[in-house]
Amino acid sequence: MEVTRAAAHLVVAGLLLGLVPSAAHAQAPAGVDAYYEFLVARHLEGEGDNAGALAALQRAATAEPRSAEVRAEIAAFQFRHNQRAEAEKASRDALAIDENNMEANRVLGQILAANSDRDSNNPQQTAGFIRDAITHLERASDAAVGVADPNVNFTLGGLYMRIGQPDKATQALAKVLSQNPGSRQARLRMAQAQAQNKDLRGAINTLEEIVDDEPSVAGALAQYQVEAGLLRDAVQSYTLALAVAPTNRQIKARRILVLYDLKDFAQAAELAAEAQKQHPDDPQFPRLQASALYAGGDTPKAIDVLEATTAQFPKDLSSKLALVEMYQNVKRFADAEKVLRGMLAADPTNADAINFLGYMLANNNDRLDEAIRLVNQALQKDPGNGAYLDSLGWAYFKKGNLDDAEKYLTQAIAKMPKNAEVLEHMGDLHARRSRWQQAIDVWSQALEGEGAGASKEEIQKKIENARGKLQNAR
Repeated sequence: MEVTRAAAHLVVAGLLLGLVPSAAHAQAPAGVDAYYEFLVARHLEGEGDNAGALAALQRAATAEPRSAEVRAEIAAFQFRHNQRAEAEKASRDALAIDENNMEANRVLGQILAANSDRDSNNPQQTAGFIRDAITHLERASDAAVGVADPNVNFTLGGLYMRIGQPDKATQALAKVLSQNPGSRQARLRMAQAQAQNKDLRGAINTLEEIVDDEPSVAGALAQYQVEAGLLRDAVQSYTLALAVAPTNRQIKARRILVLYDLKDFAQAAELAAEAQKQHPDDPQFPRLQASALYAGGDTPKAIDVLEATTAQFPKDLSSKLALVEMYQNVKRFADAEKVLRGMLAADPTNADAINFLGYMLANNNDRLDEAIRLVNQALQKDPGNGAYLDSLGWAYFKKGNLDDAEKYLTQAIAKMPKNAEVLEHMGDLHARRSRWQQAIDVWSQALEGEGAGASKEEIQKKIENARGKLQNAR
């Protein structure tokens, strides 16, 4: 498909001057048919005549049956006009002639990447789309002359992250940012890749560079700051994010939770109350307010808030369970039981309420046979629930049936190996059986465990007592 420089200039000049006739009647100069049709196609597409442009490209392909470039141009044209199936076929036809053709690899790679997003219900097929998309986009990137297409590397960055190669993702995305340093989407994806690569500081720096100009990235920045333990910085970032999105409930809730983690309970409660006024239909904010009030020492007001919330939102089970837990914390067990039985009267199948009531009875050494029956009932609805297994093991422990207690507590630990409360229960069981070293070991794990149901001070006392028992036994 060669053309002399003079002939090319004549054709281009004709296009610029509007002298090229319609595709149906154009007569290409002798020896330059394919090139001429290619130029006609570009002109017609620019004029909005897509059918005529495609016809010109197809005539060029007929004139040059071994040209990968023409078929790649057809693929690119069809891709631009959302003719995905046709574009895929044309790109594969081009690659059958030249597997390294940049444009054909670019088009096919982008199509396969898009397919991997749409076909997520078939993991094996999705994995194949991702693998093949990466292959073609890498070829397109390698074959690029001069400045690479940033869309290719942007897409590659996302695909690399999906297969767990964040180092490659950061390399691809660095190329995008070198061309478009202010790109919001590229920086968000780069930060995501850096975080996946355990480079939280890099992710934070990536977003901090543009947050003043692009405050919409402040929410993502705050999340990385939280992960890095920079909680004060995260509060500031969430505040900046809310200046851009003042009605975003998720950001408001996250800021409150960060303040809670900072033990700034007064500010957390204040912001939760403010959010409740702004979103009176959302019970999560009074729940957050009550939690902050309780943590800050104002238990009566915390209970008032939750009682008002359950009255306003009678179908909100989370608020009712929060109130039950609050009652339990202040030893108002009769009130807690009343709420739970009311929940079960409204919905006898509520497994969480069933388990909660059973566990509370067991914990108080109250009606242990009923406690065991209730927790078994919850387990019938959710047999693998670690919390329910712990409740049943604890109920048997309280009843003195240590074999069954150990059986179910062992199953609970298998489900929740880092839960401090479950580990404490198992330590108590070992201690009851005078297995002092095993008790010490499990309680020590509980000290490093997760969850708010266990008192670290009480566990430490148990460990010290067990060490004394162990020393005396020796």
